[in-house]
Amino acid sequence: MPVSIEEAAAQQLFLKAQTTWSARVTPRFESFVLPCGVTFLDARCAPGTNVRFVVRLSDGRTYAETIPAAGAPAVTLVRGGYITGPAGAPLGFYRRWPQSDAPSHATPPPDLAEDPLRTIATVTAVDFAYRIALAGEESINGVKTAHLVLQPVRNPAAYPLRDLWIALDTDQVVRLTYELPYKRSSASITYDFAPAGVPPIWTIVRIAASSAGDAVSEELREISFPRDEPDSYFTSP
Repeated sequence: MPVSIEEAAAQQLFLKAQTTWSARVTPRFESFVLPCGVTFLDARCAPGTNVRFVVRLSDGRTYAETIPAAGAPAVTLVRGGYITGPAGAPLGFYRRWPQSDAPSHATPPPDLAEDPLRTIATVTAVDFAYRIALAGEESINGVKTAHLVLQPVRNPAAYPLRDLWIALDTDQVVRLTYELPYKRSSASITYDFAPAGVPPIWTIVRIAASSAGDAVSEELREISFPRDEPDSYFTSP
């Protein structure tokens, strides 16, 4: 399929972002805090309670506990389950195991997404699954970015990525959006990425979703990458 000079330039930006994305560090664990009231655990928490989540990134299994307040003990809410973000948006945007190296226990469960940027970008590089246009330059959270708009050439459900914002100085993905089937319609999901933790690792810092006029947004707080966590955290009782 012939492409214009502008499309070719946009595709090159996309592929540079893919290369940078694939080189991101994948830590063993990620921890973050959310208000219980914005999660599916709301009914199990007192008003104003915050919850610490710990995700084992090899398989997405998750541990969650309340953060003690006023001397109250921590309460375990999830042990070895799986979690999603707004409108079913996956939280597991990390590199997949290469098929040849994948241990049997590392297969992503149904509610964790395969990495859409890496896998779809690879397909795009081969057979131009998207038409990619440069919409211009924008500032995202103080970072100057190139905004790419992606239009699937075929089968939009199989190629859900729609927008990509790439940092002009580092080729890091600062924001992406994609479409996800949701109820009887679809949801538009937006992820913001930024370096977090010590040493800093590029990771999700905010997730937003909108569908049929409804919108929700969650910001991950107190992000860290623990070196080790007990195996019992990730074994369902």
